[in-house]
Amino acid sequence: MRQMFLKFIRPGQRLLLASLLSLATAASAAAELRQYQYHQTFINACRADPRTDVIRTYWKDANGQPLATFVRLDAMLRQQSEEMLCATNAGIYDKQLQPLGLYIEDGKLLRRLNTRQNAYGNFYLQPNGVFVLTQDQAFIVETGAYAAQSEHWNATARYATQSGPLMIVQGKINTLFDPDSINAVVRNAVCVDNAGMMVLAIARNPISFYDFAVFLRDELKCHDALYLDGSISRMYPTLEANMGPAFSAMITVLKKQAKKSPQ
Repeated sequence: MRQMFLKFIRPGQRLLLASLLSLATAASAAAELRQYQYHQTFINACRADPRTDVIRTYWKDANGQPLATFVRLDAMLRQQSEEMLCATNAGIYDKQLQPLGLYIEDGKLLRRLNTRQNAYGNFYLQPNGVFVLTQDQAFIVETGAYAAQSEHWNATARYATQSGPLMIVQGKINTLFDPDSINAVVRNAVCVDNAGMMVLAIARNPISFYDFAVFLRDELKCHDALYLDGSISRMYPTLEANMGPAFSAMITVLKKQAKKSPQ
């Protein structure tokens, strides 16, 4: 039986900070939630397998209104007999809670790819990119590469969200990131590791772009990583998950439904 668990560990598994805190009761739960300490920063990570776990993005409710919060997303999912294991805000958006770039949900293209480069804000730091979930794989694709094969990606993506900047590309940290930067804020990201696992990660206290990227690469073993957002970011489940602002789209991992026995 595979179970969801929450452990507190330091980088490299050097020191166990706390024992097991909670166990999901369902055998179908496979996502792992852990908290790491990286220097003086605590980072939460939710790891899931696109081949076996249920990973989706959500933006609006049945009435076409942005869900905006984890509370409303959780309530909607429960009405559908679904259970949320972890979730985080899925990228940068405007004041109307619309994604600023490409957004695909359940195979439907709801927002088109944003190829603009010369504009203000983290989204436009280059390169930026798209997080893509196909039937059984997760990808992080640079925006130009996505545009060059847009028909392929739009046809195969079940879920996708565009954000920026790319933090790691094939194991290399974005050269715009300054190792000596003092610009530290709460940050969250999505990344894909060498085994094809997807990881949602959030630094719960301030960290620089460079240090966060180093953590994702060296501790979580991610070879590609996409920045999602900054100070406003939250992750469910945490104590502060529902204390933030309204979001646009959210990435979530759901508990797998038990297979029904044949009658």
